Amino acid sequence: MGKSFKPKEKKGYLPLPATFNNIQLKQRNLSLWIITFIVIILWLNPLGISISLFQKSSSNKYPEPHPFTSPHKVTTTSKYIFPPVEHAPLLKELGRSKLVKESRVRDANHPEIDVSSIVSLNAFDNVDPSIQLSKEKDENAASDLSKAKNTFKNGDKIVYKPKNDKNYPEIVIVTAIDFEKYSLGGLTNIVQNRIDYAHDHNYGVYIRWYEEFLPWINSFSNFDNKQKKKWIRTYCLRAAMFAFPKTKWFWYFDEDGLIMDTSINLKDYVLKDDVLSPIMLREQPINPQNGIIKTYKSSKPGSVKLIITQSNDKIETNSFIIKNDDVGRSILEFWTCDLFFEYPNFPFGPDSALTHILQWHPFLLSKTAIIPARTIAARHSTTPIAEGDHLHYVKGDFTVSWTDCKKEQCEATLAFYNSVLHPASS
Repeated sequence: MGKSFKPKEKKGYLPLPATFNNIQLKQRNLSLWIITFIVIILWLNPLGISISLFQKSSSNKYPEPHPFTSPHKVTTTSKYIFPPVEHAPLLKELGRSKLVKESRVRDANHPEIDVSSIVSLNAFDNVDPSIQLSKEKDENAASDLSKAKNTFKNGDKIVYKPKNDKNYPEIVIVTAIDFEKYSLGGLTNIVQNRIDYAHDHNYGVYIRWYEEFLPWINSFSNFDNKQKKKWIRTYCLRAAMFAFPKTKWFWYFDEDGLIMDTSINLKDYVLKDDVLSPIMLREQPINPQNGIIKTYKSSKPGSVKLIITQSNDKIETNSFIIKNDDVGRSILEFWTCDLFFEYPNFPFGPDSALTHILQWHPFLLSKTAIIPARTIAARHSTTPIAEGDHLHYVKGDFTVSWTDCKKEQCEATLAFYNSVLHPASS
């Protein structure tokens, strides 16, 4: 019989080709070259190339920062930015309704409700600034009322731009003034007080009309509400930060007050670490009437971004200092959130909102210092001051404030303290 053939045992794969080892060696060499090339590229340019490999190309361009009511800016080399107070009588004559544009609109979320909408007259400017400037020049030449109105609306556009940064103000004093509240003489004394002090210490000044911020609070009735109107303090401060972007500290000091000792340098008096530390009220209740949440015992002056004072009842915001850095600006932007402004259960407006923020946000509390009221916010008193009083003004204090005055009393109190400052002019 012939030889029988049997199939070989199945191994489940084909036999390796004769050149397999050569192929494997070439692949190993190629991988080594690729790895070497990538390492060299990353070593020579660790960020640029690696980021471009993993990121999609983007052509996003963001618009230039601009004022709240206009896409345009007007630059000035003067570090004293303030409105012409001589326009106050003309602005009173014009009235609020001719200084802004009010309309009634439907609420998109609640169509059954119509609401007030207030916009600045800047919204109606010509898109070409040169054409608008020419138009206003003709209007201003024709009428003092038109000049006052145009100057009023353009206040939001003014920003500080020096020829160089050598003498850029380290501190700017911010104040909002109300032409409906004080006489021309009173407004002049308030503005002159800030400018005199700033000039003595190489600081800047940023002063705006309260009425310029009607578009922010979006209602004439809100403006007439004392607590709602107080929010303009924070809005004016935000505008100041835009106008003076390189300033380190901003001091908001409301119109109902005067700097009484102009020889005191705010930086040396409060802001330096070695002078701020001993006056920081550590373990101080945020709400003086309720001692549950307190300032931290371990707070360091170098980490402070917001400096405030208290009365016997609550936090006060008529005089406070904020640092112009990422944390300071974040505190201010959070504080000015519309939700806080619209919340009905904040009886003292921005004072209540800040109290809430500090009680519920430990990080922001750790960046805040409460200091004695008489450092930057001593209060006017109509009665004799008791020994050891930490709240009310006594001769020699840095400032005096009369935030709780009625309209007629405000002018009289201002006149009294201004006569103390300038006896010869009384």
